[in-house]
Amino acid sequence: KTEEKILNAAIKIFTEKGYSAATTSEIAKEAGIAEGTIFRYFPKKKEILHSVVYKFLDTFAESIVFDSLYEIINENQDKSMKELLKIIALDRIKLFKSHFPYAHIMFNEMQYHEDIRKLFLDKIMANVFDIAKLIFKEGQKRGEFKDIDPIIGVRSFMGMLGFMFMQRRFMPEYNVYNSLEEEIEALIDLYFDGISKK
Repeated sequence: KTEEKILNAAIKIFTEKGYSAATTSEIAKEAGIAEGTIFRYFPKKKEILHSVVYKFLDTFAESIVFDSLYEIINENQDKSMKELLKIIALDRIKLFKSHFPYAHIMFNEMQYHEDIRKLFLDKIMANVFDIAKLIFKEGQKRGEFKDIDPIIGVRSFMGMLGFMFMQRRFMPEYNVYNSLEEEIEALIDLYFDGISKK
């Protein structure tokens, strides 16, 4: 399908160069079609970006992010919060890795396009924080987490994993562990036990 070829080519070019630096001629060349063909499907370059973003949100947001996360939680209700967070963290990092080109475009372009930023906040972040807060409150109810603001706990956890992913992706020379699973385990141990000597 021509439209699919255009979007796949755009994902590759946008990931490599960013939306602003990318040209429709480069996208056409990557897709193996004439540049004029692009404009029959997408009269403006911005419409290509919107289609890429909507494709990401439609496939990533509901079925992949939220349904699979609820499934993990339901299947592991007998686990401790520490074990549950390890399972969730490993799964989310692998998921993010497999959809990295989409995520890269989304995070990069929402800095410059308010409509994309709002879509991301409404479709993904609001739900992510809601689910994460529920998990954190469950940990507090069980007596496994301290009585702190769940948002602070969630941000700390997500920030730690996010930085680890970006470092492993762009600066692998600084990897502490060869295994992603080992590193996640070490980070979650630190998250639970803290850095201060007791």
